[in-house]
Amino acid sequence: MVELLIAVSIFSIVSIAIYSTFSSGAAVLRRVKDIDLAQQRILLKTERFSRELREQDVYKKKLFSGAKTKIIFPGNYDYIPSRITYYYDPSSFCLMRVVDKLSAIITPEGKVDAELKSKPQVFLSKIKEANFSYLFLDLKKNAYSWTEEWQQDYLPLAVKLTIISENYEHASTIFL
Repeated sequence: MVELLIAVSIFSIVSIAIYSTFSSGAAVLRRVKDIDLAQQRILLKTERFSRELREQDVYKKKLFSGAKTKIIFPGNYDYIPSRITYYYDPSSFCLMRVVDKLSAIITPEGKVDAELKSKPQVFLSKIKEANFSYLFLDLKKNAYSWTEEWQQDYLPLAVKLTIISENYEHASTIFL
């Protein structure tokens, strides 16, 4: 009787896990079907950007910085430690992505070369604007604030990516 009770409980736990996986997948599918292809493309690219930003490695050297139209952070590319740069190119209306291996950007003196070494690749095309902003705790005001520049030695609490296309505006906040 005890063995039967254990088997039933294990079966129910596995069934609940499988059901929740399928129901969340069905919810995402319903949400994706309700939007057009341009919006789907933006959503998928912002998800990839969010994953890369959340999975960034911690390094002793300062590798995270940001501006209104550019963000730089450490990451892994094909399991190789790298510096990932995203920036908006207004001449081509594209969000560009550059991945530089750390071995190529660390100078013999141990400093990080600010120049982009690799060729930029189009990450997201046909967009009017792409902006980054950074959330931090302002100790003077004792409140959370957003800024468009980030040069501190520590990470911001969150990064907000706003993408404006022809007829769609998408904002995504990634908490770090």
